[in-house]
Amino acid sequence: MNPFRKRTGIFPSYFTGRVDELNELREIYESTKAGAAEHIIIYGPKGMGKTCLLIKFEEEFSNVNEVYPVRIPLVEGNFDDIYSLIVDKCADTLKVSVSHFWDNITKLGVNIPLAGGFTVSRKIPSTSPSVALEKILQTIYGELKGENPILILLFDDLQRIISNNGPTKVLSILQNALVELNLKNMNIMFVATGSHDIFSQIQDHVDSAVRLFEPYELQPLSYKELKDAIVIPAVREDVDFTDEVLGLIYEMSEGIPYYMQVIAYNCFNEAVNGKIGINEFKKSFRTSLNLLAQREFRGMYEKSSNEERKILGLMAESNQAVLSYKDIKDGLDLKSEPSFWLRTMLDKNLIIKKSRGKYHLRDKIFKEYLKTFKPYKENGTI
Repeated sequence: MNPFRKRTGIFPSYFTGRVDELNELREIYESTKAGAAEHIIIYGPKGMGKTCLLIKFEEEFSNVNEVYPVRIPLVEGNFDDIYSLIVDKCADTLKVSVSHFWDNITKLGVNIPLAGGFTVSRKIPSTSPSVALEKILQTIYGELKGENPILILLFDDLQRIISNNGPTKVLSILQNALVELNLKNMNIMFVATGSHDIFSQIQDHVDSAVRLFEPYELQPLSYKELKDAIVIPAVREDVDFTDEVLGLIYEMSEGIPYYMQVIAYNCFNEAVNGKIGINEFKKSFRTSLNLLAQREFRGMYEKSSNEERKILGLMAESNQAVLSYKDIKDGLDLKSEPSFWLRTMLDKNLIIKKSRGKYHLRDKIFKEYLKTFKPYKENGTI
């Protein structure tokens, strides 16, 4: 049985690493338990393992007395949708009926139009978002058992409700509700994951709403962590990855868990007599690129403009990992400045700004996709 996962957001068969991250979350938990609630947003690019980290942390406290972790995977939509999501997930975790929660919330005089079909008397004026959230969480907290219960809210993919509502607005709503509840001695810990640019969206704002949430950037796995993540589950299935192959997987994935899992998954399928050497890696790697192309890379490329595609082609074909602004302008023989296109490519996470005037493709495997399939030549952009 293949022990590796070829999709994001699925817990791996063997969880490794993330020692520092889990310790950070434990420290925040201890502070919250002591009555000084803390809140954190863990951010990083897609596939870095944010969801798996939340699941691991949730599992750690799922059977601890007076601790109630609730993971809430967010969906695209307006901020109003979050009310129903919180109630539904908390009701499921606490084994309390959803209607019981809404009945109690109604008694507090909360009116949230269009929130999951929840309606109350029109005589009750619409409640402000921060007050509505505060009262909903207050109702949920009231159902917890114990002398000093702790509610841990684990919000996955915070950017999904931020994008259409404005980051500072959403964070201000969360801040107001959490501060009020913590002042009432309700120990509520807020942990969220967000996209790589979630804090760049709010970097120009330094108000208290931003300062309340500690930013924590999730880093790639080290070589040792990646090796354990591959070797230990593979050995259980009597399959051996050579050190050379492990080195190539680390080089191509750059320690990003999702890429590592996809490459290892396809390597495993090509094992010969329980061995995976360089030939098996080469045979399976194009399959990995194909899968990543279908899921992500092709869509990223097709959504880019002609000018952006020319820059992608130039960067893919270059022997240099990092290109300067001048390299890009001269390489494409541009008469106008490419600064506009570079900015939009940064926003789309097609490229990374290494330092002032220095750029490289977002990751090595994306470059490998471009070099292998050369979509820019098919479209006549080069």
